[in-house]
Amino acid sequence: MDQNFDVIAIYEDLLARPNFHSSLPFHPKATRRFGAVVTPYRFLEKIPCGIESCHTPHFAGYLITTSDGLETAIGSHCGKTHFGMTFTRERQRVDQAIARKRRIDAVTAMLNDMPRLLGLIEGLEKDYKDLQDKKQRLLGAVDAGFFPMLKARADRGQSEITKEVPMTKAEADVFFETSNRKANDGKGWPTKSVHLANLDGLLFIKARFKDMLVVNLITPIRDLSKTRISEIEGMKPRQLAAMAKWVGEVPQGVLKAQAVVEAGRRFFTAENIEKLVHLGADRNTLSAMINDLQGEIYPATP
Repeated sequence: MDQNFDVIAIYEDLLARPNFHSSLPFHPKATRRFGAVVTPYRFLEKIPCGIESCHTPHFAGYLITTSDGLETAIGSHCGKTHFGMTFTRERQRVDQAIARKRRIDAVTAMLNDMPRLLGLIEGLEKDYKDLQDKKQRLLGAVDAGFFPMLKARADRGQSEITKEVPMTKAEADVFFETSNRKANDGKGWPTKSVHLANLDGLLFIKARFKDMLVVNLITPIRDLSKTRISEIEGMKPRQLAAMAKWVGEVPQGVLKAQAVVEAGRRFFTAENIEKLVHLGADRNTLSAMINDLQGEIYPATP
């Protein structure tokens, strides 16, 4: 059974304990010896170590018991110095038990929130399937090299579409005056970039959406929903640590998945898909998809 540990928030919590003493002599100056570690603490201001011959100020330490049933507060380094491996083993036992309890509490809290989470991932899964269907349709409407080119553009964050056009004579005159080029250098007439359009929603093209949503969220959340609290409490340390780490990453993972969904919705609009013509896509093969996207309205993201 998991042990419950006292919460020590401020120094006054220590002073309020009936057996607590702010300073005690220990062996060899007295017969008193180290007993056990009760719980850790961390304060905003330093307090003196409770070992009478030490009194080293510290922010974080441990409430301990003594061989005669009293309590005091000591720093971690002080405990190791004065009590050796007996203290170190006790500190490690308590630290590990507290870490385990926090991990169990974190996973259990998610399990208790499962009805809301399941509703959330069902909505995300529906969005995922819809966007994947649109992606497959787009792949069928462009040639084999188009999507890798679009993905490379998304990876670079290059949303602006431009084309090179010849400079006017006045622009070329300024160009030649301010560069090492000459009008008759045989390198051709200089060009300039002209803005054509900005592509929306390239985050959807860039993201590894299946890994982000299905592998990291949908599948493990559904697996956890089938888990009993007793199974969580019985997990091996390594398994529990990995589970708790994933639980801590879920809120951010959900936000990232929602951002990709929103990006996908912005990408798959009639106006945006029509911009792909500027990148070499065939307008005729895109026309059916563009027509179907006209007027399509997405539900608001929760």
